[in-house]
Amino acid sequence: MSPVMSLFRPSFFIVLFLNGFSVSSATAQPNLPPSVIDEGGLFFPGDKPGAVTPAPLLKTEIDATVSGPVVRYRLRHTFVNTSKQWNEAIYTYPLPANSAVDRLKMTIGERVVEGRIEEKGEARRLYNDAKSNGQRASIVEQQRPNIFTTSLANIAPGEDITVEIGFQEMLRMRDGGFRLRMPLVAGPRYIPGEAVSGFKSTGWAPPTDDVVDAHLITPPVRTVEAGPGNPVSLKIDLDAGFPLAALESPSHDLAIEKLGDGKARIALADTVPADKDFTLIWRARADDAPAAGLFTETVDGTRYALLMLSPPASGRPPKRVPRDLVFVVDTSGSMHGASIDQAKAALRLALDRLTPDDGFRIIRFSNTMSSFRPAQVMATPENIAAAKDYVSALDADGGTEIVKALSHALAQQRSRDRLTQVVLLTDGAVGNEQALFDVIDRRIGAARLFTIGIGTAPNGYLMTRAAHAGRGTFTFIESADEVAARMTALFTMLETPALTDVTLDWRGGHVETEAWPNPVPDLYLGEPVTILAALGDGTGSVDVTGRLGGKVWQTQVPVIHGQDRPGIAALWARQKIRGLEDRMRRAEDREAVKADIINTALAFELVSRFTSLVAIDDFKARPDRLPLASAEIPTNMPEGWSREHVLGELAAPAPQKTRAFDRSNPLLRQTMASSANKLAGVPQTATPAPLALLIGMLLVVGGWAIRRFGARRA
Repeated sequence: MSPVMSLFRPSFFIVLFLNGFSVSSATAQPNLPPSVIDEGGLFFPGDKPGAVTPAPLLKTEIDATVSGPVVRYRLRHTFVNTSKQWNEAIYTYPLPANSAVDRLKMTIGERVVEGRIEEKGEARRLYNDAKSNGQRASIVEQQRPNIFTTSLANIAPGEDITVEIGFQEMLRMRDGGFRLRMPLVAGPRYIPGEAVSGFKSTGWAPPTDDVVDAHLITPPVRTVEAGPGNPVSLKIDLDAGFPLAALESPSHDLAIEKLGDGKARIALADTVPADKDFTLIWRARADDAPAAGLFTETVDGTRYALLMLSPPASGRPPKRVPRDLVFVVDTSGSMHGASIDQAKAALRLALDRLTPDDGFRIIRFSNTMSSFRPAQVMATPENIAAAKDYVSALDADGGTEIVKALSHALAQQRSRDRLTQVVLLTDGAVGNEQALFDVIDRRIGAARLFTIGIGTAPNGYLMTRAAHAGRGTFTFIESADEVAARMTALFTMLETPALTDVTLDWRGGHVETEAWPNPVPDLYLGEPVTILAALGDGTGSVDVTGRLGGKVWQTQVPVIHGQDRPGIAALWARQKIRGLEDRMRRAEDREAVKADIINTALAFELVSRFTSLVAIDDFKARPDRLPLASAEIPTNMPEGWSREHVLGELAAPAPQKTRAFDRSNPLLRQTMASSANKLAGVPQTATPAPLALLIGMLLVVGGWAIRRFGARRA
């Protein structure tokens, strides 16, 4: 044996032993065997190798009462803790974009806790204090006007807790009927910008310099192995106020019980997963179509009114005005599949409606942008045929740089004697809505913007607010079967002169009437505009003035008699908050506008950007010695969306992935028990290898010193 080997042999074996100990400790935690994987329950990976944490289960029940144009909802989320530890559940979900959320109730067994409205920061502080103290608490926060988060703290092992919120919305009348749209899934959104470093995101997308709250609007998405989750049941009591000629849903199968006189009970035929928006449509017979109506409510001595203004009808065919149309079509990954097919079908129908006097452009966008032609062309038969070929070749992939595309569309040269109409076809799956609204505010000019929501889960907030900012209107297309009818109705509006420059003059009031929206949007054929007003004492009528076909048009509407409807006051406050939020984008004194929003929300007990509902149980439930785990409940991928084209392009993998397991499998119970009993083991990411190397080096040096000392003695 050489002197060198003689020198290193004792140390080598010690280091090898220590390293072997490290490997043994790291693998002491058993891995989950493949046989436990199933679709019986949803689990998060635990902090220790082989350990798993059951995610709280969730079910949703929705009850709605429709009275004319007003809908009152009661939405119940029941969280079930299937684990053996105390849990906090966090769930992000959509609501209609103009919801007035005003009620929160938490039910634990026989205990019922009512929520109260607070400024957002104070509500969060109260919730966190209660959570730390072991009290059951829930909080409802608005992330966007159509995206909310419910957090529920201190769910005991094996316990279920129900969080109920109440809200209402105002329906839009169109073509002699109404369309109720209840969003059920918050789909993944494209998040532009550079990621903020040093921030641990809870969603699948971290905050960026463009979307600073990206982590709050991108909840984790259930995996393929987990299957669809969050079962939903829904019931509606309908009082339309007119005989029903049609009652149907293009999105779901229904069980309908007609009760006569425009009344019906509607329910989903089966419990369904929350993976696409629910839509219900009802229409009157042509001779029974509702006229513009007036509904009122008196609260604390103030009379609130909901007034539907119908555009003036003309028996003569409309005179066509030469137009320049710009079609902006989304070809991003979230549009892959049925959505891009619907968009292409809608575009082909739109091209067929053009006349040789019309000019047009087609702009396609994803994370890149291109055009059918570099500049506008006239709608000649040759150009229409070539444009249809271009549309047929469109494919969907990549990100959603919607701001750049619409900015480019609004920047084109315009002629004073021609009407410019921009038509945006998209699912709106982006997180930077405010940037889009800012572009519209700056560049819309005399043009009009019309939005078409495509797919099973479009972003209703973006679609409605963009159309409002662009003084146009919005349309949703739920399925391929609706494309022809919806596009025909839209282009009838586009081809008919609208009542523009609408002003209201309230008569007879001793106190000034406050009405919203302000200013009043254009009125289009077949689509009344709804005005909500806090009437001044003594107000008896309102003069409506506008321009129709280049001429002044005026009428007077009495506001003395109206049908009583509860909830009008809250809807007025919600509309005021919406108007103030739009104004805040352009205001020099943003703090003053913010204060007005907060005061309105607190006075009417509404959730807003700056206020939240919080409910806290006085009873201390969780002992201090027991830890509290936190889990964000994953959402479903919207029906028809391609996981590969959406998450593969738009986001990094979620920091907390999910897997599904059969909880009845004895192997799973064995594995979890084994993991729980070995908390002293060293995780794979924290082995004692550095210590072993240090000890080994010391032994090497020690061996060298001993050998040298021995040689000297010899």
